[in-house]
Amino acid sequence: MKRLRWFLILVIFILAACGNDSVEKQTNESKEASGVSVDETTEEVTAEETTEEVSVEGETLEEIEILDNGCYSDEIYIEHEQTCIKEIECTDYESCIEWGNQLISNLEYDYGSLVAEESVATDEEGLEVLVTYDIDLETEEISTLANVTDEELEWHGDLWFSFSWLIPEEYREAFNKFDVFESGNTLAYVVINDDYAEYWTLGMNNQNIELASETLVTYLHEYAHYLSLNDKEVDYFTDETGCNSVYIESGCLFEDAYILDFYMQFWADGSYDEIDSYYVSGYAMTSPEEDFSESFAHFVLTQTPEANTIADEKILWFYQYEEFVQLRTEILSRVATWMVRSVAME
Repeated sequence: MKRLRWFLILVIFILAACGNDSVEKQTNESKEASGVSVDETTEEVTAEETTEEVSVEGETLEEIEILDNGCYSDEIYIEHEQTCIKEIECTDYESCIEWGNQLISNLEYDYGSLVAEESVATDEEGLEVLVTYDIDLETEEISTLANVTDEELEWHGDLWFSFSWLIPEEYREAFNKFDVFESGNTLAYVVINDDYAEYWTLGMNNQNIELASETLVTYLHEYAHYLSLNDKEVDYFTDETGCNSVYIESGCLFEDAYILDFYMQFWADGSYDEIDSYYVSGYAMTSPEEDFSESFAHFVLTQTPEANTIADEKILWFYQYEEFVQLRTEILSRVATWMVRSVAME
């Protein structure tokens, strides 16, 4: 049902975009001026097994094909996740960085900056959890014993799906609960939900947010909290007096924790004044935890910067870890397919 809903919206979006001759001509002229070639072959839109030729007063478009599974013909379908991704066209560390940068450049051409909006800050005041779901990663479904309508269940399933589409399943296996809440100031949050700091809850606002880019940055920001604050990174059972490492608000950092290295490089000497060039966003100034998460979102969603500012250095910090470059690559292959569907729903 979730895939079908996104698929139908996507077909409507594509057909609507083909309906204005003057807009298409202006788009083609601008692309030609920027060096992008405009193919003059007739476009065919294929959905399931139906082919429809789209032509506007002699103007023709390149062929677009939508398959039975809801993916474009140039996308790869991940069946057990019910997700479409862009094919990853890189084989090693260097080529994956370059592939990611090129994909971001293409996305910025289509949608503008992916980090134009800051993530939505978490403010627990006035936050009310409406329902908590269990997450079944095998079926990619959510379930609850609470009294919810079919419409609510479908909508909440779409909310979870919008997050799970972006993060490969192997990287989110610790998320076994999903909260839907009401709050005017918060889009999403993550929180530990068991006594052993092993499992996590993702919370999402029941209301739509206007901009896909804001949603995207917030999702990656919240996921970065899990990356940096899970039980392999933070010792939640040692208090500040017994901590032999660095103790931050979240707890005692293990000596090999990512966020400890980040903290030692950018926060330990105390020179973390509220200077714009030190941070990728205003929210990043709040704490080391928020700085890490905001910087991670920019690491994924922006092209590799030059080291001109401290903020740039924070983004470049992630590149020293091949596992983060791999994660960036996999997330970007999903961002490309997520954006076209999410923007179509705005």
